[in-house]
Amino acid sequence: MSERGKGEFWAFVAGVLAGGIAALLYAPAKGSETREKIRETAGELKSKGGELAVHAREEAGRVIESGRQKLDETKQRIGEAGQKIDQTAHRVMDRIEEARLKGGQKIEQLGSKLAGSGEEPAE
Repeated sequence: MSERGKGEFWAFVAGVLAGGIAALLYAPAKGSETREKIRETAGELKSKGGELAVHAREEAGRVIESGRQKLDETKQRIGEAGQKIDQTAHRVMDRIEEARLKGGQKIEQLGSKLAGSGEEPAE
């Protein structure tokens, strides 16, 4: 239920109660008539309260369903992001391994050149 709707409902309830009390206090009626009016007013309030409860349940159901959909979408996005991170990590590890192998080959080539020239490699 929207915040605006909540305020309107409580203003309505307060108005009904105030109006009902004022009408009962100022109405020149017999006690039996006044009691009947109180029963009618209570019945109307009960009916309207029931309608409000139904509306509130429906609105709550819509909000819950919307929240579930957003949660599912977020889970899916997180899963996709995790897959992308895994793929990127694998590519980085592959490139690191390629660089290590190439670096080892370069070191061997330098060692071979130095051995062929008779120089000792500097440490």
